[in-house]
Amino acid sequence: MEIQITSRHSKASQALQDTITSEIAKLEKFSDKITSCHVILDSEHVDRTVEITMNSRGHQVVGAARAENIGKAIDSAIEKVTRQLKKINEKVKNHKVDKSLLVSKETDVEDI
Repeated sequence: MEIQITSRHSKASQALQDTITSEIAKLEKFSDKITSCHVILDSEHVDRTVEITMNSRGHQVVGAARAENIGKAIDSAIEKVTRQLKKINEKVKNHKVDKSLLVSKETDVEDI
């Protein structure tokens, strides 16, 4: 997965970039089809804004958060993206399960 970090109105430290990279890498357990991720850090006024955009095959997930502290904003944005990835993953799993249930019901009817 390609991770791109953009910082506006300030310079993001290497430690912050490493932290973001490690947190984003943990999200691969929800979807192995993630191709790229773009993180935008904005610290224009009092509030700090973080926007995370993840691209995967067939889906684009966006999570944005604003807080007084950059760490809180990052955690909130990652939580939003995680929630969306879990929902997509659950839909895919349920879709596959429904098809298998239909096939087993049809075979039971034919056996009678």
